Amino acid sequence: MRAGVLAVVDGTFKMVDSFTETVTEDEQELTRRLEIDRVFSLPDNSMAFAGRAAAERLANQRDAAIEDDEIRVTEGTEVVTDYTEFVGVTGEFVVASSGSGAFAFDLIGAETNTDLERATLDLDGFFANHGSATPWRAGFSGNDESGMNGVFHGVDLRQSHDFDSLLADSSLNQLGLSYGYDGDEVKMTASRSGYVEVYQPSSYDAAAFLTYLREEMLDHVV
Repeated sequence: MRAGVLAVVDGTFKMVDSFTETVTEDEQELTRRLEIDRVFSLPDNSMAFAGRAAAERLANQRDAAIEDDEIRVTEGTEVVTDYTEFVGVTGEFVVASSGSGAFAFDLIGAETNTDLERATLDLDGFFANHGSATPWRAGFSGNDESGMNGVFHGVDLRQSHDFDSLLADSSLNQLGLSYGYDGDEVKMTASRSGYVEVYQPSSYDAAAFLTYLREEMLDHVV
């Protein structure tokens, strides 16, 4: 796993267990399942875990049919199941494989009696700390009427855009960098809303990804 949405833990826990629970919504029983598939150690011997989560929910449904030369539309609800994979470091942070999998944060928090809050990342600070990195993606939101809004892509945006001028009146909400990290050439992207993806090295496993997030991203959670 080399991508996902980051959430930080408010509280502490040493382990997380699998569990199943049933809740009732609109007189409909819905089941949720948290499943821990693997517990492993990071290079510094910190405890990490990987697993899956699934949760049933009610979704609006609309059906259309042609009857007696008329179109008839009926609306109702149906039970659908959301699914996600996740990895995490006990008592520190958890990563769900996508934004739609953020429901796993609530399940992990319920099982460990903690709160997990989806991270907001200070990408301006992250970029400032990697001054020699090559930016290949940048999304900007203007701080005032003179600020820039938009997303830029390129091999090296420093060569095609004046970053200092753009950042003077705007803030980064997306950022893609290529830079050296721990002996590797890392190509990554991140969003202010907490999504982080490492494209290269493609050999990164869950342990390497968690170590990268801990060493590179956690200091920039706001």
